[in-house]
Amino acid sequence: IRRQRQMCIRDRMMSETETKNKKITLIHKLAYGSGNMLGSGALAISGAWLLYFYTTFCNMSVVKATLIFSIATYLDVILNPLMGFITDSFYRTKLGRKFGRRRFFILTGIPLMLLYPMLWVKNMNFFYYLTTYILFEFVYTSIMIPYDTLAVEMTSDFNQRTYLTGFKAMFGKLANFLGAAIPGFFIGMFGKDSPLPFFYTGVTYCVIMIISLTFLYFNSWERPYEDVAEENIPNFVEGIKKLFVDIASTLRIKTFRQHLGMYLFGFGAEWLFTACFTYYIVFCLNQPSTLVSELNSLSSILQLISTAIFIGIVAKKGFAKPFIAALSVVIGAILCFFGIFVFHIAHITVLVFGVMVIFGLGTGGVYYIPWTAYTFMADVDEVVTNRRREGVYAGAMTMAGKLMRASVVFILGQVLAAFGFVSGASTQPQSAVNAIAGVLLVGVGGLAIIGIVFSCRMKLNHKTHKIVIDELDRVHAGGRKEDVSEETRSVIEKLTGISYDKCFGNNNIGYKE
Repeated sequence: IRRQRQMCIRDRMMSETETKNKKITLIHKLAYGSGNMLGSGALAISGAWLLYFYTTFCNMSVVKATLIFSIATYLDVILNPLMGFITDSFYRTKLGRKFGRRRFFILTGIPLMLLYPMLWVKNMNFFYYLTTYILFEFVYTSIMIPYDTLAVEMTSDFNQRTYLTGFKAMFGKLANFLGAAIPGFFIGMFGKDSPLPFFYTGVTYCVIMIISLTFLYFNSWERPYEDVAEENIPNFVEGIKKLFVDIASTLRIKTFRQHLGMYLFGFGAEWLFTACFTYYIVFCLNQPSTLVSELNSLSSILQLISTAIFIGIVAKKGFAKPFIAALSVVIGAILCFFGIFVFHIAHITVLVFGVMVIFGLGTGGVYYIPWTAYTFMADVDEVVTNRRREGVYAGAMTMAGKLMRASVVFILGQVLAAFGFVSGASTQPQSAVNAIAGVLLVGVGGLAIIGIVFSCRMKLNHKTHKIVIDELDRVHAGGRKEDVSEETRSVIEKLTGISYDKCFGNNNIGYKE
């Protein structure tokens, strides 16, 4: 038994070394990044325009429209951890061993992108829009949970992962640009009073997502199934128990709690801004909706530039300080937007473009940093549980993000309705206009400040992650825990919030067979 265990450890270390040293070329980085054409682009379009489309062209009240987002997202919250559980365990199936436990779902999701144009059909009833949005959310999750784990599967090297997630973020900005430019192009072609621009946007972006996911599937890889420890789950009840126990256990890891605070409140600020920015431009500043498309296009270009800058900064400085700087820039831009509205400053268009430049330079870091930090959570977790739980963390993080996004959109709808927002109207009462501006200042700015507070507590960086990886390699090679250095002990306890003596599975954290 001892000899078999030593052979398993040796084989695992050889496999991890091969994975770590496997060359990731520019093609692989581009392919991995292209997957975020779905992750960021579809969300950018629906976040900026779907609520506006529902309330303007579908004869739907703002309460009903926001209810669609909330219902779909709360249902999707159930799927997020379930999808993490499924993809972690999918090597137990023949399909998983043939196509990959992660990549199989990317493959099956390619034809399902045809659901996206169905969101933008006019003159349908409430249940049609609710059903199509729920279906697309489910398809989105079934692809993005496995996709988010691929960077961890492809390499364990800090810099390699940083650049993979950097390309992911940069493609996200490209997706944001297309998500702003494509509607603007069709609005210019068919006019702002026609629903056709949104349907053609859905068709066009559907084609883009199909091409991108195909490119991703054929230029990515994951750990071979022989190198993934198979956990014995005797029956369905135990499987459900494992699902909930594992998801809840992620909150016991100190670094993940800090990371989750950064992600939820940083992204929450961005989601709320996206949801109300169209209303801010159209109703607070009395500008045409085409300006929204132009501003979002500009922001996406600037975010692409800022993401490229933040890649290098994060590699050297870690996650906390760059994230604080990015959110500080966003807060400054929000104050400027609010000032333009309150003081009725002349030359509005020029000023708004100027502020959007500031906003775009900060937003790139807000989007990039949390998803880069996420790829290192499973390494910190392995020190505690002695298991690889990438899917669990992807499910937990995405579930929490969906809850935050649903809550943000729902509260926005309730606030606007409470202050007299009139669906389908070309102008709004002053109370609703003031509410839009107030949400921008208090809501977006307040969420960003809370994100900064969590950032100040983050201790994970290049140096501490290397210490974690080196200790994992040492212990898995047969090294004694008693021989740990004081520096390593201190770093691991700060990152995990767990006594070192209770690490490597010597605790009750997570599911136990």
